[in-house]
Amino acid sequence: MANSSAARRHTRQARSTAKQEAMRSAAARLLIEEGPAAVTHRRVATAAGVAAGSATYYFPSREELYAQAVSAAEELRASGAEQFAAELTRRRRGATRTAQLLLETLYYPRLTADVVPVRLEPMISATREPGLASIMRAHRPRLLAALGTVLTKCNPSARHVSEADLELIALSIDGALLYGAAGEDDPVPYATAMVARLVSLIEV
Repeated sequence: MANSSAARRHTRQARSTAKQEAMRSAAARLLIEEGPAAVTHRRVATAAGVAAGSATYYFPSREELYAQAVSAAEELRASGAEQFAAELTRRRRGATRTAQLLLETLYYPRLTADVVPVRLEPMISATREPGLASIMRAHRPRLLAALGTVLTKCNPSARHVSEADLELIALSIDGALLYGAAGEDDPVPYATAMVARLVSLIEV
């Protein structure tokens, strides 16, 4: 009887953990695809296939739910960027194509015309919140390393790219997207052109 009760308790805990993880993953997808406004208990529960009424059981506050969304989204972004960069073939590419790949890596898995309001501006806002800023900082080295992999894959004879250069490229991508969004419907081509120029100047 005791073993049976323990087994049932273990099953309930496993189900609860699975539902919590499903909500976490759903929240990350909504954050990446639609932005912060989409990360509500109701939207996340629906996307995760969890009863809306029980959503607050797993994440009592919207702040806690959003923090989990940011954490899961950054993990998806970093692991995806690493895989994307690792799977590139090693061959010489021009500055423009290299720049395109750098943008796609940094904004894995979704680089679209609405990247600034949906992804970049929320990420900038997250850096102003201590709890969220620590999440962003924790994933930054992996993202920079993925950019370094792209650079060396696109120029097999390249010298080692310093972390300072990689940070400069990442900041330049963000800045070019922000500036491009002020005057273009799609800031990605503008950012690509600016980053291509920087890649040429750095002489990777």
